[in-house]
Amino acid sequence: MRFLLKGPIAAIALIVASPASAADLIVNGITYTLTQDSISADGLTSFFTLLISGENTASDTEGGRTGINAIAFNQPAPGTVVTGTMTSPSGFTFALGGLNANGCSGSGNFFCFDNTAIGPTPSTLLSGPLTFTFNVTADTAGIWANYANPDFKIDWVGTNNNYDLVSQPIPVNTNNGVPEPATWAMMLLGFGAVGYTMRRRRKVLLPQVA
Repeated sequence: MRFLLKGPIAAIALIVASPASAADLIVNGITYTLTQDSISADGLTSFFTLLISGENTASDTEGGRTGINAIAFNQPAPGTVVTGTMTSPSGFTFALGGLNANGCSGSGNFFCFDNTAIGPTPSTLLSGPLTFTFNVTADTAGIWANYANPDFKIDWVGTNNNYDLVSQPIPVNTNNGVPEPATWAMMLLGFGAVGYTMRRRRKVLLPQVA
């Protein structure tokens, strides 16, 4: 049976079907996108992807970047990260604390990934999208669901910016398969509207009994 969704019903269906847009941090023409991919069943470990794009392009107001010295994120209050692994690219080790011109500093309310092989890392050109995947485990369960806008630090290395430290809050995009409350509400409205339309259509098509 074919039927058309009209007016508000069609609008609801489109809203439900449309994916949420990602929130980014943009600094000096470079875009940083942090996504929380999943949370472990015990609630202690969170898996992330950091996507960086725009470096050494026309949008980059500084340019000359040849590598990344260190990357750090604020701790997920009220817990503390105790261990972490940068699964890709290789050459980064986990440390506690923020960072400075020499890499992870060991001080401050941060966890950090330090580049152990400074140089052109992870690419010699650094002019395309860079993807960093990592996981971190905290000493307190249930804290990662509210990890929304941590402080973010990155120390670039290069000819024009030997110590170019970005230090700003970065939004966390969730991609762990659990819809937010507002998404659930829109889904229920959409399913209800479709069901109501189908039921009304069925009543119209039923033969009338004399």
